[in-house]
Amino acid sequence: MGSAWSLSVEAARWAARFYAAHWPLVLGLSLIPSLQRFMVINYGDRLPSGVGPASEVLTAGVRILLVYLILRITVVEAGWSHLGIGERWQRLGQGIDGRMRDFLLQFLVLGIAFVIFDVLPETAISLWAPEERKDLLQAILVSVKNPTVIAMTILWMVGVGHQLAASRMDDLTRAVPKVGPGADGP
Repeated sequence: MGSAWSLSVEAARWAARFYAAHWPLVLGLSLIPSLQRFMVINYGDRLPSGVGPASEVLTAGVRILLVYLILRITVVEAGWSHLGIGERWQRLGQGIDGRMRDFLLQFLVLGIAFVIFDVLPETAISLWAPEERKDLLQAILVSVKNPTVIAMTILWMVGVGHQLAASRMDDLTRAVPKVGPGADGP
């Protein structure tokens, strides 16, 4: 469990560093779903028909774009641009294979985070908020979660993949024998 927890922590650190370095991108794209969720939850019955479904499509598209941009930036910053997409996937797969137990335990970590950051706050609102305030509080909660919890979850998941692929890259680098001046040998 220690190495699985280590993977979670390293992925979270990577996610926090990425968010800090690229906050205009992550925050900016996350604010679009925030606004959409706030409007639909708080004013849904007063919005024209079709706005809800259309805005859900927009939100999905923005999240896909965010994941794509995070992956592109990660590939460039990690120095993996010279690798083909197939080779990057292969190395990620090898990293997962090498740490399968740690990888699978990340889903437990994700489940615990889901309970803490989603189930508990929503349950608290449904149990303790006055009826006339529930929609507003729910809208605020979901709006706040988009640029924080949801963005960090996306980054953390990419961070897990980054850590696994990077560990595979490190293994390959160590496995390549040194050649030339200064190389150990007979």
